[in-house]
Amino acid sequence: MKKSELWAIYTRRNPSFAQDGNVTLSARGLKKLFDATWEIAMYDGEEETKPKKESSTSLHDLMSIFNMK
Repeated sequence: MKKSELWAIYTRRNPSFAQDGNVTLSARGLKKLFDATWEIAMYDGEEETKPKKESSTSLHDLMSIFNMK
């Protein structure tokens, strides 16, 4: 799954995420977002044939989504 595909899932279910500005999440909402992301990553991700070096790019991309640069 590509980053843009995952983002489309979140914005389809939470249209306010697609707008500019701040989004406020409750602790329960944040946990639900985290759990959904984990499930998609764990069960829909592709198995790698060899270990991949951890990249700061993926963390940077995630931080960009939540405007945490």
